[in-house]
Amino acid sequence: MTLTLRTARMYRDAGPTGVSAAEMAGLAAPLAAIHQTVADDLRHGLEGRFGCLSLPDTMTASLPAIQAMADTIRGRCRDVVVIGIGGSSLGTKAVWHALKGDLPPQPRIHFVENTDPYDLHRLCAQLNARDTALICVSKSGGTLETVVQYLALRDWLVQHLGAEAARSRQWIITDPDGGWLRSLAQRENLPTLPIPASVGGRYSVLSAVGLLPLAVIGVDVEALLAGARAQARHCRTADAASNPALEMAALSYLLDTAHGKRIAIMMPYVNRLRLFVDWYCQLWAESLGKLRENAEPAGTLPVRAMGAVDQHSQLQMYLESRTDKMFTFIELVHWDHDLAIPLGPEETEAYPHLAHKTVADVIDAEFRATREVITQAGHPNMTIEIPAVDAAVLGALIDLYERTTVYTGLLYGINPLDQPSVEKGKAIAVSVLGTNRRLADLSDVEA
Repeated sequence: MTLTLRTARMYRDAGPTGVSAAEMAGLAAPLAAIHQTVADDLRHGLEGRFGCLSLPDTMTASLPAIQAMADTIRGRCRDVVVIGIGGSSLGTKAVWHALKGDLPPQPRIHFVENTDPYDLHRLCAQLNARDTALICVSKSGGTLETVVQYLALRDWLVQHLGAEAARSRQWIITDPDGGWLRSLAQRENLPTLPIPASVGGRYSVLSAVGLLPLAVIGVDVEALLAGARAQARHCRTADAASNPALEMAALSYLLDTAHGKRIAIMMPYVNRLRLFVDWYCQLWAESLGKLRENAEPAGTLPVRAMGAVDQHSQLQMYLESRTDKMFTFIELVHWDHDLAIPLGPEETEAYPHLAHKTVADVIDAEFRATREVITQAGHPNMTIEIPAVDAAVLGALIDLYERTTVYTGLLYGINPLDQPSVEKGKAIAVSVLGTNRRLADLSDVEA
């Protein structure tokens, strides 16, 4: 199953603020150069700088070990708690949310992300410790929020089961060599899976970070990787007209730097992709929001929207505010489960346009109408058509956006793999905790 990219409305022919053919032609040499840089690097697999883009191929060898661990967890527990934040959980949540309607009822999966003590308390009250597995995920092995919640949940297990039984319900996914979690796992003989050194959190969903919990709950992780591999094959050429990730990167870069489109709105017309947008927002923002020397900062601001719901909340702003936006719509071209709209005589008189229509016809009309008014308002936009919502399609979307993000960062001349300012905030939080200061004193804290 392949994705279809419709980009015509991003170009000058569709509106005065679109990208011109001359602008794309002028970017051909830089695009070829960055494509070659990535292609050369990928020959080194996980040892390369962009090892994250090799995961669809390199993780295949690890699937038997991941599946075996998933079988153990599934045989032992009815509830799985994934402890992680940001890239350690968003991709996994996105895939789970998209596919959950077709998954078996157990094991149930729970995500512990934000350090909200109320939510943590309520979760523990709902779970039976004997039937609960903890999967703790942290690339560094020391993410503050994750460590705090893991310690609390581990103590909850120990209090209910004792230390030995508690250990049999813990699994760790972390750096292969260092960090607090790796040391803990070695001391207590906890089962672990590695996050490759070249793979950062927000690019890690196709590693053990996502594959283990998804395999536990019954997702076809082989199909997930296969979909990503199939999409990667469409990106082998340096010609943007034939490489969807390269074209998307070029359009985003040019619309920002040459046309002032600084806001990138993703608006799927598929409820099941709502959390995919959350994953995209972190990937895009954390990878591309960087300062550049002697130039405007890189990156466009990613914004979440949901069709058709946000036609009733955000659309007015989009249509009558500044033309500083670009849009990506995601359309499902075939709905497996559709419902006819039953109309009696009174309903037919009130809504004649609904005669012989289905629910899918309505959301399709809403999408096409919104895309048209967005175009008329002067906002460049593109549509990604997906043939289904399944593991293979989700793998393809993940690879497409990870690859696009890397290409776009290289066009800006920044490193799309780091997050230096995020690290500053982490350091300040540790300092606040260490000096026992309250939030009012933050201005006195030095990173």
